[in-house]
Amino acid sequence: MKKILIATHGHLASGFLSSTQLLTGQVQEITVINAYVDECDFEQELKVFVNQVNEQDQIFVFTDLFGGSVNQKITKTFLEKEIAVTVLSGFNLPILLEIVLATKELTNEDVQTLVNKCQQELKMTIIDEVHEVNEEEDFF
Repeated sequence: MKKILIATHGHLASGFLSSTQLLTGQVQEITVINAYVDECDFEQELKVFVNQVNEQDQIFVFTDLFGGSVNQKITKTFLEKEIAVTVLSGFNLPILLEIVLATKELTNEDVQTLVNKCQQELKMTIIDEVHEVNEEEDFF
């Protein structure tokens, strides 16, 4: 069974959960940890998640910052428990959606392909001139 943990500094994780629910309707396998906010005991919530997984689960953990405190604690915890996990740090919504919507067990190669694909979703658009809009010719 696929298990997903989204753990971030502040409420970013809940925002990703909200967007995922809106776009897919699928959130039953997702656990969220909003670390370092008043009502959150990050380490306790992580312990609860870890205790709910088993060897047959395919576990994906999404963290906001590679090398950040959330990422470090999660990595250390899974290493200590000797639990196989795929950690995706600095993630975006496209990679989360790809993993959530995957219908088969993903190999490491599959995940790397998705990472490469979703990295291409990061785009920069510069709007530096104002043009008069011709509604018949312009899409937007």
